Amino acid sequence: MDKIICLGKNYADHAAEMKEKAPEKPVLFLKPQSSFIEIKDNANIALPWDRGTIHHECEVVFKLYKKNIIGIGLGLDLTLRDVQKKLKENGHPWEISKVFKNSAIVTPIRGTRDFDNWQETEFTLKVNGEIRQQSSLSKAIMKADEIIHHANEYFPICDGDLIFTGTPAGVGPLKPNDVIELSFGPIHNTFRVI
Repeated sequence: MDKIICLGKNYADHAAEMKEKAPEKPVLFLKPQSSFIEIKDNANIALPWDRGTIHHECEVVFKLYKKNIIGIGLGLDLTLRDVQKKLKENGHPWEISKVFKNSAIVTPIRGTRDFDNWQETEFTLKVNGEIRQQSSLSKAIMKADEIIHHANEYFPICDGDLIFTGTPAGVGPLKPNDVIELSFGPIHNTFRVI
């Protein structure tokens, strides 16, 4: 993996909850490999609580080879929301709010053959047993092929790169010791943030 390519505002309901207009094309930004962590079941993942409020953003994740999807996972694009808000208000880039250790949490990647219909399959994020986010990639503004084409217009795509495909409505704050459950077809992972 060289990088993680992320789409912002690829779900109209998320843009609305952020009180922003859905763009014609989703926003693109990068996370470096150093922000990535593959979660193991029942793991504890440390986060920088001293830097402000941390929001979860649950997303379908693609793993690419020769610009083709070779695997699918579920991920959390974590955001330092207070930092992002301040940066946006000042018209500054907001990578500082998106790039920190463990800010790109991804389940183990599964093959597309492990899903009956991954584009229609609902994914779910629960925090302490409560559903916070639930949607499917079919409800996104851009679908799989369009996402890869859009990313390829602006960034060189390398074998092994990951694409975070955008988050639906329901983003919200996490707190220390929250238990997070990610579910998507054959994927089921539970971990704690500390």
